[in-house]
Amino acid sequence: MIRIVLLSILTLVVQRILGMPGLPAWPAEILLPAVWIVAPPLLHHERGWPYHALFLGLGWDLLLEPIVGPGGIAWTAASLSMYALAGLVADRSAKAWVGFGAVCAAVVIVVRHLALLPLGLAAPLSLEHAVRSILLTALWCGFVGVVVSLDLPARWKHYKARRLR
Repeated sequence: MIRIVLLSILTLVVQRILGMPGLPAWPAEILLPAVWIVAPPLLHHERGWPYHALFLGLGWDLLLEPIVGPGGIAWTAASLSMYALAGLVADRSAKAWVGFGAVCAAVVIVVRHLALLPLGLAAPLSLEHAVRSILLTALWCGFVGVVVSLDLPARWKHYKARRLR
């Protein structure tokens, strides 16, 4: 569990670095932490992950937002929607990772915007930005899904065992 927390923090820091001035705008539109929301339901992990999503969202708020709260709400809503979607979809392939990544990004963008509206902090929601963010996040999650499906540690272990014979 500690490894997941450290990797989540690293993901948030990289997300912050991608949004620094001087870099192109499109890398900041990839929601890197989405893999931590998409992976548990697709890999059949326990249901304690919405709490992890809440802390992930609060970390998102601390690093990237002007106020703490809307990120926690958005990432928790995305986590709960991923669990609901995982109950309906039997596919666990890389295509499913792409679809789940797209849904996760859409939920985060919309719920975050809705959470900021009553506070008067919501910028106008740009359809171009939202679509680009959804597509890039879906591709990112699909890439992670391909890497997970390759199961490199098991292949390496099999290779080493075969080589010792």
